[in-house]
Amino acid sequence: MPSSKRKADDVRALCARIHPDDGVDPREDKRRDVDRIKKPDRKLQQLCKQVENALQLVLPNVQLLGDVRVLSVMPAPNAGRLRVLVVVSDTSDHRQVAARLERCSGYLRSEMAQVVSRRRVPELVFSIVVEGTRDV
Repeated sequence: MPSSKRKADDVRALCARIHPDDGVDPREDKRRDVDRIKKPDRKLQQLCKQVENALQLVLPNVQLLGDVRVLSVMPAPNAGRLRVLVVVSDTSDHRQVAARLERCSGYLRSEMAQVVSRRRVPELVFSIVVEGTRDV
């Protein structure tokens, strides 16, 4: 039997078998692998750290009631909006602190714009954590 005939027979035999990836578009299969292996976004983490450092410097200048400090900054849901966890002491009224932070958010964003070099400065969403509790 000629060698070309043997190769064709091997290919036909492979085609006759059922494989787990039959009927799957190989382009989509690669995309699924990429979605499965999510690396943390280094630039997004860098932005959050820059915003956290900037807010830690600016918050003492804002007239807030009681002791207030930044716990962490994280994306919510992306770099266009950042969630800032703020810790307040037990003695301060966290509702008044939240209202004051909302009123000062424009000023805080303008201060962030000087530190962070981005086309659009992210929106800030504040979450208050009372120092004695773990609730967010």
